[in-house]
Amino acid sequence: MKKLQRRTIAILLCLAMAAMMFGCSAPAEDTPSDSDSNVQTGDGEVQELTFWFWGCSAEQQEAFQRTLVDPFNEKYPQYHMTVEHRNTVNKDVAVAMAANEGPDIIYESSPALALEYIAAGKYLNLDEYAEQFGWKDRIIGCMYDSGCVDGSLYDLAMGMNVIGIVYNKDVLEEHGWSVPTTMDELIAIMDEALELGMYASATGNKGWQATNEDYTSLFLTAFAGPEATYEALVGETPWTDERIVHAIETSAEWYQKGYLCSDYLSVDWSDAAMLLAEGRTPFFFGPYKFIQNLPLYAVGDMEDSFGFAPFPSEDPNEPSYYTIGATGTLAINANSKNPDGAALFLDMMLSNEFVHDIVTDWPGYWAVPITTLNEVDTSDLSGLPKSFLEAVQEAVASLDAGNFGYYNSSYMPAQTFNLLYTGIEAVWMGEQTAESLLQEMDEVFQEEMASGSMPIVPQQG
Repeated sequence: MKKLQRRTIAILLCLAMAAMMFGCSAPAEDTPSDSDSNVQTGDGEVQELTFWFWGCSAEQQEAFQRTLVDPFNEKYPQYHMTVEHRNTVNKDVAVAMAANEGPDIIYESSPALALEYIAAGKYLNLDEYAEQFGWKDRIIGCMYDSGCVDGSLYDLAMGMNVIGIVYNKDVLEEHGWSVPTTMDELIAIMDEALELGMYASATGNKGWQATNEDYTSLFLTAFAGPEATYEALVGETPWTDERIVHAIETSAEWYQKGYLCSDYLSVDWSDAAMLLAEGRTPFFFGPYKFIQNLPLYAVGDMEDSFGFAPFPSEDPNEPSYYTIGATGTLAINANSKNPDGAALFLDMMLSNEFVHDIVTDWPGYWAVPITTLNEVDTSDLSGLPKSFLEAVQEAVASLDAGNFGYYNSSYMPAQTFNLLYTGIEAVWMGEQTAESLLQEMDEVFQEEMASGSMPIVPQQG
């Protein structure tokens, strides 16, 4: 009991530090799975379902209601799903779950933060539904594994965080710059941009410190390499490995040079989108979900002004790797009175039709990790929705080849992840060495590994 209490306290502490983070062939689109008839529907009365989601914009809420919630309620009249959008969803869920209450479907910002819930028995084991609906074959392998503990599935990645470069095509053309494919080319453009009084790239963590994770993940992939990162994530090498130290030290050098935006602490993603659209920087580095901030600008003459590219590896002999993780996770409350209905809702999300429809009005967030993502038809799309979906499809091709890096919040245990994204600022500002931070991190990691609080980490290839 004391162990369970400690884990529950850990949930509250962990989630108080985190707010919303703003993710065989499939059955025929909009066709019930063969197993639909086996789902229990209760005594004939409409079964109420609830889902607490993060507080996205009114336009995004309407798009989600129109493309998934309303079609679900119409397709399965024995159920009625109600979605509540809450700005404090993580804290609200933590309090409710500690009291064995809460909504039927549980949102969490990342697989790492979900581990405490799983350890405390708050999430329903989804193995039965995974078999019933064929989820293991329908979900991209590394994304399916990110929701597993001890060989069982507990949550689903609702979208893929794909880290790369978002660039302004007009800015590159104006200055005679090509889309960089090597680290030397990228650095040369950033140096020229700084000389011209521009930002080398536009990003920042104002209001959301966890943005730091995007860059710790990126630098581990590009400068330490996926192999070294994998070895550390599974405990084969310490986090003080010289390759990892080099990556963290390089991130500090970039921060101090202004490569990660010279106003990093006072800029958020909305600001970064404005700077990129106004031509005051050529680049944004980070997850493609960032582009949900760009629709305001991607109109008229600027409809096709934004492009996407993988972030190059430091070693020119290595390919460019996409850093992959989950935008968020969805699970079923272990205390849900209608788990069958909740499972049907999750299953409906895993469809080409939903991806196509939601991307039309909400590009950037919903790269649902289904194996048929490359089959989503983009012929009737244009502008940002089309370019986003095609960029994600390109990243999926890289995933299929086994070439990817590791997003911290998807593949690190929770406390290790928290220490890295909060502690990295001291390294960037010269207040702590990379070695000392990584030593602290390794000690915490060893404790978490000994406790068994570890996500599954897929191996490259």
